[in-house]
Amino acid sequence: MQFTIATIVLAAMLPAALAANCQNSGGVANGECVKFYSNDQCKGGAIGSYKPTCEGNCFQGSFSSVEVSGDGTYGTDCTIYSDSNCNNEQTETGNSVAGAGKCGSSPNAGSMKCYYRC
Repeated sequence: MQFTIATIVLAAMLPAALAANCQNSGGVANGECVKFYSNDQCKGGAIGSYKPTCEGNCFQGSFSSVEVSGDGTYGTDCTIYSDSNCNNEQTETGNSVAGAGKCGSSPNAGSMKCYYRC
């Protein structure tokens, strides 16, 4: 089976296209969110975001910090990995239920598993 360049590019973009971007502020109704950044301090504009679930799917991508926030009732937390397959754990963000959220720094991370309302 042969794949064209366009097929490979579209397949790589599919997980990001299907993930819902965060719309509300953290700590309020529907505020559960995972934002990831190119710097190690969760500063400036996020390079991406998504709404986490309790399934803890392996998100693959290059980033250096992750900010998590809950919805004021239920928390969000992430485990960050150095590899692209969620195998080599580097650090955890800790659980964030209310407020501005928590930042987990992990320069040159390759993947993460995040959980919400588990």
